[in-house]
Amino acid sequence: MAEIEEMKIENENTKTEEIRIDNRVTLTKVYVGGGDDYIVISGNDISIFDKFRAAGDELTALAEEMEKKESESGEMDYKKEIEERKYFSEKATAIMDDVFGEGTTRKFFGDVYAVIPNFQPDLECFLDFWDKLIPVIERLSEHKIKLEKLASKQRMSKYQPQDHKRKGAK
Repeated sequence: MAEIEEMKIENENTKTEEIRIDNRVTLTKVYVGGGDDYIVISGNDISIFDKFRAAGDELTALAEEMEKKESESGEMDYKKEIEERKYFSEKATAIMDDVFGEGTTRKFFGDVYAVIPNFQPDLECFLDFWDKLIPVIERLSEHKIKLEKLASKQRMSKYQPQDHKRKGAK
């Protein structure tokens, strides 16, 4: 078999230019549970607003369903009532974790889990959690709208006549 000789010719004048393009995504850390735990959300994530609204509807429907079952059965036996409440807690945990990331509920109630490892938040706990997140999502939404308007103005200013900037223009 013939040997193949390799040759490398380097051009000293060739330069590689690097360009880095950063995204303009704003991430917001929301500290939950009174400690160092946090969730990260972004107003640039167009799904967060719909997911939040849908989760609220789902939590409300779950709560109404649980209350309806309790009122229909009158005196529901204790064991069945506990099972219903556990079901609600598990579903609500899954809903919150789906919107804000795995472990969100555990982070929010972290101080409680530290003392009661098998804690299962009840309806009131989730309603309190939800109520505290509403202003955060509203703020993200308002901030997103302001940023979009500003960015739009800046982009459009490139295409607007700039006669008013010329010296001596009337």
